[in-house]
Amino acid sequence: MMRMKSERYLFKNLFEKVWKYGIFPVFVIIGLTFTMGFYYECNIYIKLYDITVELGEKLPEEITNYTSLLPENSNLSLESNVPLDENGYTTKTGNYLYYLVYNDNNSRFSQMTNVKAEIKVVDTINPTIKVKDNIQVEYGGKLKASDVALCYDLSECEIIIEEFDTNKSGDYELKIAAIDSSDNVSYGVANVHVKEKPKPVVRTVYNYNPYAGMGYKSMNDNNNGRNALLSAEEKNNLRMQIVNYAKQFVGNPYVYGGTSLTKGTDCSGFTMSVYANFGYSLPRSAINQGYVGYPISASELIPGDLIIYTYGHVGMYIGNGLMVHAGTPQTGIAIQSIFGGNRVYRRIIY
Repeated sequence: MMRMKSERYLFKNLFEKVWKYGIFPVFVIIGLTFTMGFYYECNIYIKLYDITVELGEKLPEEITNYTSLLPENSNLSLESNVPLDENGYTTKTGNYLYYLVYNDNNSRFSQMTNVKAEIKVVDTINPTIKVKDNIQVEYGGKLKASDVALCYDLSECEIIIEEFDTNKSGDYELKIAAIDSSDNVSYGVANVHVKEKPKPVVRTVYNYNPYAGMGYKSMNDNNNGRNALLSAEEKNNLRMQIVNYAKQFVGNPYVYGGTSLTKGTDCSGFTMSVYANFGYSLPRSAINQGYVGYPISASELIPGDLIIYTYGHVGMYIGNGLMVHAGTPQTGIAIQSIFGGNRVYRRIIY
């Protein structure tokens, strides 16, 4: 008797476990299936096919106007995740889906079914090239793709130009290409004109004082007249031009009493001849050069100013505590640090 009760107890426990872990979940799943609309997939006899759409086109009519494809009162709708603009045109290449959606009007929910297919948005159209007119480039200059042409496409595109030597003047045909993000390529030709090679500026290197016989007043009047024609920026640029011009004669010989920047000059002949090549007048001797221009202090020195030593020497300041000058027969024209001694400073371009 006790054995029969024990068997019934075991059977009851087994039934409860089967119900709890087996039958009950099945009922729950079936209930959810009916509730969420999955059941209706069994009764859907519509097959969707993969399609391909060109970038910038609208989706096919059977997708946008799905009422002609779906049975009436089916609670089904056709939707897609393809990026579209406000007018319904595709805006981005890629692989997307379109699918059936079950809409339960009573419960007010929608559920995507497993009836779906792929929409592939592709770009097979070559980009358009717009070649620019009157393309010119400086001799030895650089030519950028954006200087030659522009490209237009529904996706991103760029212009590519062939290697081009601008060290030859004349008219040339330049091959160009436009490529978009889908590797579609268009080709074209641009007419490019390379300008003539600039002719070097020839300066007269004075080997004598072109302002001999002029007094201090006449020299200052000449210099001031030139300064009056220049803006502050032009004056700064001119000072640097004069400094760079003076530095190119470094290494040439020192000759006492000379004024030749190439064959030999002394200190005052050097500064006088350098400034003379830019139309500015200085006296022939170092001491006398301290009587033209504008007096400044050591803290105000800028490149191009004169450093005049009271014992009879002059140099041109070039910045960073350095000056260029015709020093001695041993050094010739050289760049050296400003050395000690009594000195005054004059600015010619102010």
